[in-house]
Amino acid sequence: MHLHHYIFYSMVGIEVLLLIPFFLNFRFLNKEERVIFAYAIANAFMGVVSDIIARIYHNNMIFITAMMLVQFFILTIFYINVLKHPKAKKILQMILGATFILCVVDFAILEGPFVFNSIFISFRTFVLIIYGVIFFLQLMRDESLIEQSIYINTLPAFWFNAGLFVSLCCSFPLDLCFNFLQKGPPGEELLSIFRVTASLTWSGGIFQAILFYIGLLKIKGVRR
Repeated sequence: MHLHHYIFYSMVGIEVLLLIPFFLNFRFLNKEERVIFAYAIANAFMGVVSDIIARIYHNNMIFITAMMLVQFFILTIFYINVLKHPKAKKILQMILGATFILCVVDFAILEGPFVFNSIFISFRTFVLIIYGVIFFLQLMRDESLIEQSIYINTLPAFWFNAGLFVSLCCSFPLDLCFNFLQKGPPGEELLSIFRVTASLTWSGGIFQAILFYIGLLKIKGVRR
């Protein structure tokens, strides 16, 4: 196995282990924190099942596209809950509908079901990165936090958003180029690009799990 394989299996193992403290402290979670728990479950499920499908059928692209859409739906719910401006919530709902349409078109017409749907997935990742930036800016400008002398790094949502932001930024290069790598002529150069971008993607997944755990520890009532 190559390095990126070890990173992938390490990421999946950590994601599965992360579910244990979330499950044990489920009663302390509020609405948006339970959404993050749902996302963590989807992450672990995607990692385990995609590997099984790849080993059996040698192509897991349909499953990957479906799970990317599910994750986008879950994270849109998270950002609708944490963003305060009513117009922002409505815009996120509209973008969710538009992204679903793009997914269907990309899957059925543009790129097809048996390759990585880079158009949909790149758009989805870019949109989620923008959501993360908007939420960071909201926290920095939140006068109610300043008045109550609350530091943003004491908020669980800050750490959850940080984990998402790191993971999404790390996965964006692979999201952009993976379809090209699949369709390109076999060769060491393209294989090297895949190994680097895949390693970056799955390293981002490990950092995301670590930051999620830190966020969990910030929740009132959770034992350290």
